[in-house]
Amino acid sequence: MRLLAGGLAVAGSLALTLVLRPLPSPLVVGPAMLAAVAMSLVWWPRARPFLAAVTAAVGVIGATCTLAWLAAPGITPGIAGGPSTYVHTVAVLTLVTLTVRWTPVRQAVPAVGAAAVSEALLALQIMHPPPSGLEAVAVTLFWSVGTAGATGLGAYLRALDRRRVEAVRQARRTQRLQLARDLHDFVAHDVSAMVIQAQAAQILLDRDPAEAAAALRAIEEDGARALASMDRTVRMLRELEGEGASAEPLPGLDGLPDLIRRFADAGFPDTDMRIEPSGPVPREVATTIYRIVVEALTNVRKHAPAGSSVAIRVSDETGAVVVTVADHARDQALPRLPTAERAGVGLAGLAERVGALGGEFTSGRAAGGGWVVKAVFP
Repeated sequence: MRLLAGGLAVAGSLALTLVLRPLPSPLVVGPAMLAAVAMSLVWWPRARPFLAAVTAAVGVIGATCTLAWLAAPGITPGIAGGPSTYVHTVAVLTLVTLTVRWTPVRQAVPAVGAAAVSEALLALQIMHPPPSGLEAVAVTLFWSVGTAGATGLGAYLRALDRRRVEAVRQARRTQRLQLARDLHDFVAHDVSAMVIQAQAAQILLDRDPAEAAAALRAIEEDGARALASMDRTVRMLRELEGEGASAEPLPGLDGLPDLIRRFADAGFPDTDMRIEPSGPVPREVATTIYRIVVEALTNVRKHAPAGSSVAIRVSDETGAVVVTVADHARDQALPRLPTAERAGVGLAGLAERVGALGGEFTSGRAAGGGWVVKAVFP
């Protein structure tokens, strides 16, 4: 509304000026008034789909009227465009800028072309009498510098808009990748436990029904946790889309004891954990430590022989928080329950996350056998 009022004020000022001065030809004043009104209206968001058409129409009408004015006999020296020419020029340049910024290229090119011709011809309205020959060409080329500047400004604003849209898209993509990691880190851990418990229940069903029932209860608990993790992810997706749903915080160091207990109950009773940080651990670091332990234990389930010992340590070393997860098979001949083999991306994602926090992440085979995962947070 303010822009519309400003455009109408410009048109009113032009009308007042024309009353106080000798009246130019309607072929000069009419297109100027039309361009001023169009410049005001195109700021209205609902009018933007028609911006290219409006700019092209203003350009064609302006160029036609200027040529008709030049061809009219008896042009009075000293009564040319005056203020109307300058208002017309500003309006056309504004339309060119907005068209380049907001309109698709296929529509913008012909519209800006028509407006550029119209704006170049406006230079002839300020000459008394209108020039001819090379002088007219030179004047129109000089007056076209404004069109080039308006086109460059529109292209710059268009690039800024594209950059802003791309930044928002990239931020959403990053958040979605983070949610995918959440699903991998938490849901995959619970599902892998469910698979092992289900396999154990099949073996124990005839031999020890009580133990089989306990395994089925563990499956139920793991399934409930997996559903809770997915529910948290869905709420975070809704929050990402602007629905305002709040998600519960991810687990940290306080969630490790329950995690280790469930892991030990799922077939790895020789699991030891020590959490010995001397001071408070930042929330992001604590959450990442929980992710590291979850991923490491998931890999133990997948790849380590049944009954392997697992040691988890979270401690301070020279001012840094260090987390280590190491497994060791007491008897390399022990079989493990069959699981599906496939390449994972969990460790690579953890290395990226630890690096983003300024830490160092390593994983590999231990000297005495087994596997060690270690992260150091400064």
